[in-house]
Amino acid sequence: MKRDEIFQNIDKNLLKKFKDYDAENQNVYRLFERYSQKMIATGRLKYSAWTIVNLIRWEHDIKNKEPFKINNDFIALYGRLFIYRNFEHLGFFEFRTMKANDRRESNEERYRKEAK
Repeated sequence: MKRDEIFQNIDKNLLKKFKDYDAENQNVYRLFERYSQKMIATGRLKYSAWTIVNLIRWEHDIKNKEPFKINNDFIALYGRLFIYRNFEHLGFFEFRTMKANDRRESNEERYRKEAK
């Protein structure tokens, strides 16, 4: 895989939502990168983006009244963003084909409907 292929074939609407979320929550990527680098430093060759995001969620929820919210589709995109910016670690996160977001509602959209 080449660096310019990392975000190839990702739904454009999902990418826009991810970029908006990331711009508003820049601390999420900073923590994601820090914890990924820490795990890489232990000698691990592969790891789970889900585990890293859940660590961020846990730490946030311990310190804040408001729960940490993230669209689950963004977790895979943070893994891809990490590899894009740290290409020497290609293979640390497994990339799977992402389903088109327009075929199903995101967790965020379902949550909004339920809240009404």
